[in-house]
Amino acid sequence: MSSSDLSEPPPISRRRRKRRSYSLLILAAGIFLFGVAAGTLYLVLRPVTLRIAVGPPGSDDQKLIQALAQTFARDRSPVRLSPITTEGATESIALFTASKTDLAVARGDLNLPANAESVAVVRKNVAVLWAPSGLPPKGSKKKPAPKIKGIDDLAGHRVGVIGRTQANVTLLRVILTESGVNPDKVAVTQFGTDQIAELARDPAIDAFMAVGPLDSKITTEAIAATAAARGEPKFLPIEVSEAIAKKHPLYESEEIAGSIFSASPARPEDKVETVSVNHLIIAPKSLSDTTVGTLVRQLFAV
Repeated sequence: MSSSDLSEPPPISRRRRKRRSYSLLILAAGIFLFGVAAGTLYLVLRPVTLRIAVGPPGSDDQKLIQALAQTFARDRSPVRLSPITTEGATESIALFTASKTDLAVARGDLNLPANAESVAVVRKNVAVLWAPSGLPPKGSKKKPAPKIKGIDDLAGHRVGVIGRTQANVTLLRVILTESGVNPDKVAVTQFGTDQIAELARDPAIDAFMAVGPLDSKITTEAIAATAAARGEPKFLPIEVSEAIAKKHPLYESEEIAGSIFSASPARPEDKVETVSVNHLIIAPKSLSDTTVGTLVRQLFAV
């Protein structure tokens, strides 16, 4: 037998090696394609985290957004929220305008950027106006009569407005104007949400105004504090609420249900006409429709 015969492999062995090579090649290609598919799927399914500006600290809005962020993270939702706490809606809008946040919580009656669109309504804030009835003399059971019985009695008096935002004062001026009262004849003093005690004790304040959700702890505490210091509240109805809503579309006509702030004594005793303004989550119009749609679905699912 020649040396060439010894070195040349039989045809069957060559076919086996070719099949083995093809199998390894197919396996390698499969692993590669699997890796590409897994990577693509990861990129597609990777959660999107959106920064959201909200304030002030400790407010109903801030607590709500924090709770939503925790819920989305716990549920491993495709859209997550990263809250940025601000001093209020005005600062939140400023961050939004400067592109330092992706979303912002803002009042609908503030000057919103041209590139902003409303994604969802966080809550409705209602205007609550009331005047103290005065404390009865010691030992007297006679119920004192309030000096201010309606909005048209506010001229020449001072209103204590809860909250430092100028938007509350603007709303008060709209209410006064549409009610036939010259807003320049009504003095205004603003108090922080942490100054309820000072508001209640200030003898220069003739009436009070709060703007917040109907279940607002701040509004309820303010009504209770002023009642203790100055007598039971006389709630002032905004009888022109529908006219305000028609002329100023940023506001809506609403009713405050009886006993909503207290059942005993009933505060108010009966329903009261008022106006409301929405608190919104705003997003830039350039934000992906898919991301916005997913976020809205998550919000409604909570």
